[in-house]
Amino acid sequence: MPQPHHRFEPAGPHHDLTTFDCGDERYDRWLRASALSAVRSGTAAVTVLVRDAPSGARVVGYFALAPTGVVRGAVPGSARSGGLDPIPGYLLAKLALDHTYRGDQVNLWGTQLVLGAFRQVLAASATGGGRLLVVDADNEGLVPWYRGHGFLPTGVDPLRLYLKIATIRRYVDDYDSRGTAASE
Repeated sequence: MPQPHHRFEPAGPHHDLTTFDCGDERYDRWLRASALSAVRSGTAAVTVLVRDAPSGARVVGYFALAPTGVVRGAVPGSARSGGLDPIPGYLLAKLALDHTYRGDQVNLWGTQLVLGAFRQVLAASATGGGRLLVVDADNEGLVPWYRGHGFLPTGVDPLRLYLKIATIRRYVDDYDSRGTAASE
């Protein structure tokens, strides 16, 4: 039996968002009620992770990215070089995985979501600049998960983490060099 494939797509009205359930109603509701309007208004780029299976395509995760400016004093000195204030960057505004796909040690769906966001940030920064990716973890329990993907604490807010674009590039290159299929 062939392995299911997955792909990233910009969120659109053709995606069935009604079955998505990450276990946090705030994220489920945002995806269903606000994601497409965020795309239309230009406040965020929303990308869905779609899994193809014999039963049909299913949205198994999503992330939302938005351009942002980071106040120089809100990050450590090593992230401040470049002279612009605020520091241009991107906000990982939302990231959620359907609860039925958590803990999969084969497909690593959460890692796939982060890598998809990283690749999108790299593409955007190649044409539009940007030095940092920031995320506001919703709770302290998420901080170790983001730290496991290279994010560092800002030192100002315990739930705000950041990652330099240069570090993202190395992270993605390292992942790809191991031969792991980050996108099929």
